[in-house]
Amino acid sequence: MNKINKVAVFGMGKSGKAAVELAKKYKQDLYAVNKGPVESWFEAEQLDQILERCSCYSEEDFSQHFHKMDEIVLSPGIPITHPALKEALRLGVPILSEIEYAYRFVKEIPVIGITGTNGKTTTTTMITEALKKAGKKVFCGGNIGIPYCELALSQEKVDFAVIEVSSFQLETIYDFHPRIGLILNIYPNHSERYDDVHDYAKAKFNLLKNMTSADNLILGLENPYLKDIESHPANKDYFQKGNLPSSFRNKFDFSKAKVKGEHNEANFYATYRVLELLNIESLDKLFQEFIHEFAGVAHRLEFVLDYQGLFVYNDAKSTNTLATTTAIKAFNESHLPLYLILGGKLRNENDMVLPDLLPYKNQITRIFTIGDVAQRLVKELSGDFKVTEAGDLKNVLKIIKEENLKGNLVFSPAYPSFDQFKNYVDRGEKFKQWAREILN
Repeated sequence: MNKINKVAVFGMGKSGKAAVELAKKYKQDLYAVNKGPVESWFEAEQLDQILERCSCYSEEDFSQHFHKMDEIVLSPGIPITHPALKEALRLGVPILSEIEYAYRFVKEIPVIGITGTNGKTTTTTMITEALKKAGKKVFCGGNIGIPYCELALSQEKVDFAVIEVSSFQLETIYDFHPRIGLILNIYPNHSERYDDVHDYAKAKFNLLKNMTSADNLILGLENPYLKDIESHPANKDYFQKGNLPSSFRNKFDFSKAKVKGEHNEANFYATYRVLELLNIESLDKLFQEFIHEFAGVAHRLEFVLDYQGLFVYNDAKSTNTLATTTAIKAFNESHLPLYLILGGKLRNENDMVLPDLLPYKNQITRIFTIGDVAQRLVKELSGDFKVTEAGDLKNVLKIIKEENLKGNLVFSPAYPSFDQFKNYVDRGEKFKQWAREILN
């Protein structure tokens, strides 16, 4: 590997800190840069164990030095158009993502790369868990929350690296090379970063940058820009949510799947194709078992438990009605009663959920309201739905138990969590804990 003398890591989130640790391991002349004074950095004490404070700078103090670096490792939240990087860009200093930086140290491990607007994390998790079930040793990381650099730091020998990649991370790759690449879909997103959706799609298509005719692409048809890549030499396989091949639909029974909805069936299909391409043995038997076992991703319509005919789901990540209606749609084919837990912190006085929920009036059996908006939701919804003001999650679960309700209980709040919880993760973890304590 060519010697890189001066490296600046810009952005001290999880991926930035992992990149700092990796650069330090290889004894590079290293600078850590972040917004604000060093003492204000989140978990600055942990950074102290890796790097001396004299090598840590605020972005304001280091802006005159970026152009002197041999390369800059950029955290995904920082655009390459950041004013502090202007002179470095002009002089052609290489700017790369943590994904790219990690890849150079572990490029011998085959990569399965997953991107798209929706479903990335679920599909990444599905692929990882299915491969583990097949007896493979797998690293799962990237945008899913575990920095890719962690694999390079561990020097662990694994069969595959399953890497979720965002458009931001893909903006600054050079050699990163998935052997199997998945672009699940493209919807309008990140308008704060891209002038239009096509620019956003182009960033996603950087996943293909180093792929060849020996590699495989799995592409969702919910993508208006597929013509841009139709001449790419990689082997292509297309799929469409709600219109999956009958050979796949007829082969597997989804009636007992813990994760519901056609979007999850599409994620299962993409996962199955990956395992097919990897020639996993006895795949059909293994995959049917996997469909029954997979409990979903934490806080995203995650199956929690079955309590005497009540199936409990945690969708605590839902902070808007679009997320909640997506969760409701997952139960379109279920004939069981659907109980919905709604509520949280009010964003503004114009917040209304009724227009989005009305199309599901005949599907929702009862709504329980919690949080700041609990009373407000009762007033808004009670003309069209059966609504119970519960106030908090523990009370919902106590009512459920006392009334011995059966069916699907879905906690998909549609509001932010900050009235009663630290964040959506705290909200989801507390819900799961209390459900197990109270219902079991």
